[in-house]
Amino acid sequence: MNVLLSSCVHWWNAEAAYAAVLAEQLLAAGHRVTVWTQAGTHNARELERRGLPIETSIPVPGGNLLGWRSTLAGLAALQARQGTEIVNVFRSAEFPFHLWAARHERGPRVVRTRGTARPIRSGWINRKMHRDWCGGLIASSEAVRRQMGSALDLPEERIRTIYYPIDLPDPGQLTRCETARLDFLEELGIRDPSLLLGIVGRLYPEKGHARLLAALEKIVPAFPNVLLLILAKSAPGEDPERPALEKQVRELGLENHVRFIGFREDIRQLMSWFDIGVIPSLDSEVNCRVAVELFSVGTPVVAFPTGALPEVVEHELSGLVTATHSEEDLSEALMRLGADADLRKRLGQSARVQAERRFSPKGFLEDTLQVFEAALQGTP
Repeated sequence: MNVLLSSCVHWWNAEAAYAAVLAEQLLAAGHRVTVWTQAGTHNARELERRGLPIETSIPVPGGNLLGWRSTLAGLAALQARQGTEIVNVFRSAEFPFHLWAARHERGPRVVRTRGTARPIRSGWINRKMHRDWCGGLIASSEAVRRQMGSALDLPEERIRTIYYPIDLPDPGQLTRCETARLDFLEELGIRDPSLLLGIVGRLYPEKGHARLLAALEKIVPAFPNVLLLILAKSAPGEDPERPALEKQVRELGLENHVRFIGFREDIRQLMSWFDIGVIPSLDSEVNCRVAVELFSVGTPVVAFPTGALPEVVEHELSGLVTATHSEEDLSEALMRLGADADLRKRLGQSARVQAERRFSPKGFLEDTLQVFEAALQGTP
């Protein structure tokens, strides 16, 4: 199958990662793939680093007729030159242009994948595009699928939920011995904590770092040797909240309990050493990439009930999901899991099983190809 993935995302975020992983899986299965993105963006640089074939010469449609014509002509030429059969679109802005570029009888079929928490427009034009002109619809979570169905007045069976997948590290890929963890902590000038917590994500307000620090203060009396590692997924200079968080750490007297690690290539190794992975997101989380990464190394998760987190992190099975977004509920969950090593072990083992069963790359590819095949056959 010849597939064009439209991923004109500026940042390297969950939406961009979903498209990149799909490209990798399709290529590994022998399909032809090109990713349309924009030159000079964080997304383009990451796609290039992964060795994926990209197209950056076609401009993103601007606000004038000349820009629209240039984009449409470029897409039509690319599709004709490559014999594109399926166009999988990941952003709303480019969706209408792909539908128009594929309008002729022998043009490719367009599939729309939605993986954002932004409200979807419910106007009649948007409903028409999705219901009548689009060959297939994919949601990155049940939360997104429900939103799409409601806004677009679509039956549930028209939208397929396909979760972000995760590759499972081979046993030899991760160094699980306690000595390796202690060596890592010693490099940071840290003594071995009684409880090691970790949060991984961009240092943005919606990720809930400030709420987690407030909860951490509450559990320090019970765990005087607790340590929180804050790992950033942003590139240096893209963490605008860090100064405010560092100030909060000082004000709460948590200097001995918090370390800002920044971005690291061995992030999955560090995740495997966490006793608990924490996801206190206050908004979005329709992809939950970090939760699935934590599952893959057998680390249990404590999460807020945000977006798709309650469906990905199954309460009492692969982690604990708090009842509310309060620091009190978060500290209570951390106290419970932190005090019960047997519970942590059971939830961690179950999380690994969940990664194998629910979030495997093989299942992800098979489900996506089923949508593509149905689109080609005209049976969305």
